[in-house]
Amino acid sequence: MFHDLSFRYKIPLRGTILILITSFAVTGALIFRAYDDLKQDLMANAEGLARVMAHTLVPAMLKDDVWNSYEIIRTPFNADLADRQSLGAETIVVLSNDFEVYVASNPEAFPMLTPISSAGTAYGQLQRHLENQPSTGTEVIDIAETDSLYVASPIISDNVRLGTLVMSYERAGFTPRFVRFASRAGIVTILVLGALVPLNWYWGARMAAPLVKLAGCMGRVGQENPSQLHCDLYKSKDEIGQVGVRFREMVSELQVKQALEKQVIAAERLAAVGRLTASIGHEINNPLGGMLNAINTYRRYGQLDPMTEKTVSLLERGLLQIRDTVSALLVEAKPTNRHFGPEDVEDVRTLITPDIQRQHASLEWHADIGTIPLPATLIRQILINLLLNAIKAVPPHGHVGCDIRIEAGALRLSVYNEGQPISGDRMRHLFEPFVHYRPDGNGLGLWVCYQIVDQLGGTIDAASDHQQTRFTANIPLPP
Repeated sequence: MFHDLSFRYKIPLRGTILILITSFAVTGALIFRAYDDLKQDLMANAEGLARVMAHTLVPAMLKDDVWNSYEIIRTPFNADLADRQSLGAETIVVLSNDFEVYVASNPEAFPMLTPISSAGTAYGQLQRHLENQPSTGTEVIDIAETDSLYVASPIISDNVRLGTLVMSYERAGFTPRFVRFASRAGIVTILVLGALVPLNWYWGARMAAPLVKLAGCMGRVGQENPSQLHCDLYKSKDEIGQVGVRFREMVSELQVKQALEKQVIAAERLAAVGRLTASIGHEINNPLGGMLNAINTYRRYGQLDPMTEKTVSLLERGLLQIRDTVSALLVEAKPTNRHFGPEDVEDVRTLITPDIQRQHASLEWHADIGTIPLPATLIRQILINLLLNAIKAVPPHGHVGCDIRIEAGALRLSVYNEGQPISGDRMRHLFEPFVHYRPDGNGLGLWVCYQIVDQLGGTIDAASDHQQTRFTANIPLPP
């Protein structure tokens, strides 16, 4: 479970564990060292007291003055002196050279002239120690599995051993002082931990933040569009910074790859359109040529009244537009025909009026231009495609508008309509072939418009929101 945790928790947790282990280890070492030092200090004081008392007992023992000896060994038990002792002795016993009790601070427990071994097992072990390892100096005797420590000091006069002074100390006497010291050490440790642990979590979180952010960005790869994948990563020359640099390079390469894939897809679509138009172009142009020849024959030999002449002209312009539209789909086509003029504007308006009426929509029309040196059939095709799209997209009783004007040395065609806006995903692919932004579209109308505008050196843009969808084409006029 810990293995699967985020680094934002792993790093602070590991730091906290290390701080706790270090704190407890250092505190434990200090406590045991302090216990050792306390024990040594107390025993040093006890040894000093034993030497002084052994020296004081010499005159009394030379005179065999038991009472005086008893008063001497009772001195440390007086209240005034006991308060000043570092460690109070439990029992003080003076032994003869035969290890019999000469005098004791507790005569009831240690009767005179009785072997010291009769006082208990611990004193029996003490006697064997003194017999086997006689010492000429003061020593601390630690007998295992006993509750006391013993300080033994020989009583010597003129190099003659008169006996041995034995002082016993309870081991439990060290506990209160040890507990006090351990309590103070524990409080200090808790205070240190209270300062270090939050600081460790703060620095741990800061150390893990670049990794967490990098992991979050890497998790978005494959789920988001590489062109929209932007991450403000940690920048430095350390390992995390180097990984961030490599990640940014990877994202950049993915963006390049995506752009290349789009180009390949667009090229494949263009190739498909090329194959399609190449196969049907011949089939369309042959009957178109026949119909245009029929119109010319009718004009030459028929009797045309004004209404018929207008209708025949409209049919001729429509057929020419179909022919040039097919030519516009062919890459090698370079259509050239008459200039665009007011009669073309009226033709387009006449052609779309029935569609407007069927949709029960209103048409706002602004066009105030003369004849301009641009191919009429191509401009008509742009207008018809854009207007038919707008009419199909407008809701019943909605509003469609068309604005045609000369602006900044270019022909500006603007077609707009009310209705549902175009989604952001479709907006990015509007002018690609076979991309439908309406359910009933064939995916070629806007692409044809784009191809024509591009051939004429212009630009076409789209904007859509909840109020209006607008397509605008700007085509520069030739000099």
